[in-house]
Amino acid sequence: MAIHKSLSLAFLLFFLPFLSSSHATISSATAGLPEAEALLKWKASLSPAQVLHSWSLPATNASTNTVSPCKWTGISCNSLGSVTEISLPSAGLQGKLDNLSFPSFPNLIHLNLSGNTLIGTIPAHIGTLYKLMSLDLSANSISGSIPLDIGNLVNLNELDLSINHLDASIPSTLGNLSNLSILYLDQNRISGSIPPQIGNLKDLVQLSLFQNNLTGPIPPALGSIPSTLGNLSNLSILYLHQNRISGSIPPQIGNLKDLVQLSLFQNNLTGPIPPALGNLRNLTLLLVYRNQISGSIPPQFGNLTNLDNLDLSNNSLTVLFLRNSGI
Repeated sequence: MAIHKSLSLAFLLFFLPFLSSSHATISSATAGLPEAEALLKWKASLSPAQVLHSWSLPATNASTNTVSPCKWTGISCNSLGSVTEISLPSAGLQGKLDNLSFPSFPNLIHLNLSGNTLIGTIPAHIGTLYKLMSLDLSANSISGSIPLDIGNLVNLNELDLSINHLDASIPSTLGNLSNLSILYLDQNRISGSIPPQIGNLKDLVQLSLFQNNLTGPIPPALGSIPSTLGNLSNLSILYLHQNRISGSIPPQIGNLKDLVQLSLFQNNLTGPIPPALGNLRNLTLLLVYRNQISGSIPPQFGNLTNLDNLDLSNNSLTVLFLRNSGI
């Protein structure tokens, strides 16, 4: 009996270091990187999606004994193994967007979750993604307001939140996104007026706000050139149709010399068409129908020789002769 106990004790003393080491390795591998933990936690909250089959344990790195998500579907990493892109468009994801811990991804540059069935709200902590350059959450069922903290994403080039159930107003903090070239907020339930701070987005090329519940006037800042209001001279697309925007068409829009498409139809616009619109010689599309615009069509419209699609119907306009008209 004593010999048996001595052998058992010797066995434990001999293998104890190996057992301890093995336990540490498993614990480390299971804990993994914070990014992998956040992704696995989010996956667990979603309805089963075949596209996320690769998001599983173990996926260990022999040198660090940590879980690496870098080869998981839709995930890209930098040379240090940190996640820089999450791209899962139309992947059949169903669940809450706000179950994804955005602060866990300090090096994220691109986030595309468009065309899924994500619900919930856009959490305020999305504003911690300071390196983010593109954010596409379009075509989901996301509700609530656009968080003020989204204005912290100063490196954003593209922001697409269209085709959701977003409400409340457009936060003025969007005016902080000075590098933004594309802004799509169309087909939501956004109300209130267009904040004048949008005029600060001097690099904006495409602005789409149509089919919301926007009210108030079109801010003159959208077309003004003074540095205090920004310079939107690069804007090529401006969609504001199917809202409840009132007031007159600001003549400053005539400063947007690169504008190719201007759509203002189905609003509550009043007053005359400003002659300055005749400065937009690159226009191919101009839709202003179903408003309450009055007066005559300015003769300067004869300068719009590139127009392919013009509709001014369902207003109270009179037509004068347009010299050199190409329309």
